[in-house]
Amino acid sequence: MNVRTKSIIGLLCVTTIAGTYFSYTEHQKNQQWEQQQQRNTQYWSHMQSFYLRDFDYALAESLAASTISDRQAALQSAIENANLILEYVRIGSVTMNFQTWAYETFISDGSSYLAYPASEKDNSLNPDQLEQIERLRTFAKTALPYLDQMEKKATISSTSDIQQILTEMEEALSQLDSVSTYGNKAFNEFLYNLNPYIPPKPGTVFAGETKYTATELAAKAEIFMGEAWNKGAGKQIVHISGGSSAEFGEVMDFKLSDTEGKSNSSYVATLSKSGHVLQVTRKGSISEKEAEEQSMDLKQAIAVADIWMARWSDERLTLVAKEIKETSIYLTYIPVREQVPIPQMKVVWKFDRRTGALNSFNAFNYFSHYNKTFPLHPKLTAEQASEKLGPNVNVSGKPKLKIHNAKLIYAFPVTGIEGVSHIYVNARTGASEGIDYNL
Repeated sequence: MNVRTKSIIGLLCVTTIAGTYFSYTEHQKNQQWEQQQQRNTQYWSHMQSFYLRDFDYALAESLAASTISDRQAALQSAIENANLILEYVRIGSVTMNFQTWAYETFISDGSSYLAYPASEKDNSLNPDQLEQIERLRTFAKTALPYLDQMEKKATISSTSDIQQILTEMEEALSQLDSVSTYGNKAFNEFLYNLNPYIPPKPGTVFAGETKYTATELAAKAEIFMGEAWNKGAGKQIVHISGGSSAEFGEVMDFKLSDTEGKSNSSYVATLSKSGHVLQVTRKGSISEKEAEEQSMDLKQAIAVADIWMARWSDERLTLVAKEIKETSIYLTYIPVREQVPIPQMKVVWKFDRRTGALNSFNAFNYFSHYNKTFPLHPKLTAEQASEKLGPNVNVSGKPKLKIHNAKLIYAFPVTGIEGVSHIYVNARTGASEGIDYNL
């Protein structure tokens, strides 16, 4: 046997050994994964069975109750167990890919429905309520044997066998009468009374302000757009669409076109009937030729935005955020009143950094809070507010007054708790107003 032959044989041996080892380790990994799935399945089915039995027990207890309060307590217990079952249903669908549509639907509908008989003040439930509770008990009695079977076989059966048990359970449940509320006037009235519909007043933000005609609004749009709408000969500003909302009332969209109605600009400006510019959007994409024309940096974008801002409102806003993301520049402005920033009232600009063109302007958040009166004067000093902080944090900087959830707060920068960078304390009452959390 020559050297070359020996080398080939040796290489084949090494390859065979490596392949065998790889196959063995993969088999070990697959086996470990299978065992973990079996343990997960056993635990999942055990918890489902445990809570479903408690669910049925609570329903039975509600039927046997001799007082209204005992019945209500039993039905509330049933609702709590139903919600726990739903949590585990969702865990199973994510971690083990269990698809249990009929099972989940019964529990979800039951949890929603049981609040209705739980609110009943009569000495006894009405026939329909009794029937729906019995349907839920039938569901529980039908599902339990399958869940017990899953728990028993989880560690000795394959995934496909477990899926087969689930399929059989789903088929059995699909044959049952589900909780029925269709046409149930009393139940629908109960739901309505929980969340009664209150028609919003139209245009609450701009209520009482002067309303303008479409022609007058077109003139206001032209002033705001400035050079972006270089009107020129044969061009006109036209009202193209509109609508209304409970918050802003009637709004109108305008664009620049020629006398034949053909668009001469890619911009659409949206104004409220009271003359406020709510947004500007650019339709269409930037062509390669346009992208080569010029570029814009942050300083230039801020200069352009400041010019537009001066035309947009008499209130001078403060630039609080600037960001370059891919081909766009984002600028965020907010009002700062009596040295208190109001981040809820933000105005956002987006420019194309390749051409310097405006991509969008959005002032909806600003106008959503347009007529709100924010508290701007603290009743507590920063030192007094700091006394409300817990013992596990250390103040790491000077607190700032700001508006948070429409309340005047001190934002204390802190260390000591992982993920917590600021703690908010109400500057008027000293109450805790939450944390700035990011982990």
